[in-house]
Amino acid sequence: MSDSKNENAGEQTLAAQVAKIMTMNNRQLCQSWKELLGTEAPPLHTKILRQRLAWKVQELASGGLSDKARKRLQQLKMSVIKGKSIRNKRTCQLPCGTRLMREFKGEEHEVIVTAEGFDYRGDVYSSLTKIARKITGSPWNGPAFFGLRKDKKKTSGRGAS
Repeated sequence: MSDSKNENAGEQTLAAQVAKIMTMNNRQLCQSWKELLGTEAPPLHTKILRQRLAWKVQELASGGLSDKARKRLQQLKMSVIKGKSIRNKRTCQLPCGTRLMREFKGEEHEVIVTAEGFDYRGDVYSSLTKIARKITGSPWNGPAFFGLRKDKKKTSGRGAS
């Protein structure tokens, strides 16, 4: 129980630190910046200094970005430097075990999200689009086929079952 109290005290301390930052004037923010980061504060608007200091305090308390987020940022940085775009791997992030159901031409189709991809009738596919194509025999956006995207146009001629 003492561990729980210590965690709550740490959270309250963090919340108090952020609340204090939000009430500081520009001179106080610049002083805190120097104490926290060891450099002079950049010439930014008070609101932005508050946001950056609050982020830094939270980052120090919680450990910052995950390794996965750091890796993704590095990939994005390199793509900008090289002038290339990189594909966003699965834009539709569904938790494992999610079941997607779709009736098409009178037949019920079920897909289960797994750690490896999407299980459809015993085979694992890397994308919903591949499954939608297998079901329909024509090019389909998989997330749209399974109702995971809002259609910009209500009627498109495709999708009637």
